[in-house]
Amino acid sequence: MARNSWVLATVSTVALVGANEAHAAPVYNWTGFYIGVNGGLASHDASTRDLNGWGSQGIGAPAYVSPWFKSTTTKATFGGQAGYSWQMSFFVVGVEADINYVGASQTFSPPNTLLTACGTGCVAAATNELTWLSTFRGRAGFAVDRIFVYGTAGVAVGQVSNSWGWDNGTPFRDTFSISETRSGYVAGGGIEAMLAPNVSLRAEYLHVDLGTSRSTITSAPLCCSGFGTYTSEFKNTADIGRVGLNYRW
Repeated sequence: MARNSWVLATVSTVALVGANEAHAAPVYNWTGFYIGVNGGLASHDASTRDLNGWGSQGIGAPAYVSPWFKSTTTKATFGGQAGYSWQMSFFVVGVEADINYVGASQTFSPPNTLLTACGTGCVAAATNELTWLSTFRGRAGFAVDRIFVYGTAGVAVGQVSNSWGWDNGTPFRDTFSISETRSGYVAGGGIEAMLAPNVSLRAEYLHVDLGTSRSTITSAPLCCSGFGTYTSEFKNTADIGRVGLNYRW
């Protein structure tokens, strides 16, 4: 009888300790609101195309086929995000919005084919910039305990400025230029880990395409005679790698 009482007491103690430990163990649930900060690198690619062969219109200009010329600028980016997630068993879906400062700007000389297209006296220059970027995305993936692997896609909005042109030493300059807020798409993916029940750390990659815009001038290209209407097309994309820290409730 005494032996049975000892066994019963031991079993009860073990069960109670196990229950307390189970109660104390963290439960990693991804459902809820979160807000956080992020930082990383953004590589801004800008491509420019002279649609009407503006450079071939000059007197004595050589045969000219407009190339795409590109600038690629990589800068630090930082900002914040907020969103909400729903967890259903191992499947997690959510929505997120973020805004980031980029400030990727580059001024450069286009290839020599542009420099010589209107004569030896002309000097060409181009400037491309991505100032800020905001995205509105859905997220979906799988969570195993504290690890969440996801894909993401949605709408991107950003401020871009693009210009290019040349002069031949005269006081004025013919320049194709446009500065605007553009929208496009964003897609990517990442992995996020719970550091604590309310804190998570993530690493993610995003590709952004803000589409194409056009600038038109009615002018005589320098080094030529006669007027015409000429159009250049600008395309802006970005590739972003960043880490983020979130607090959730």
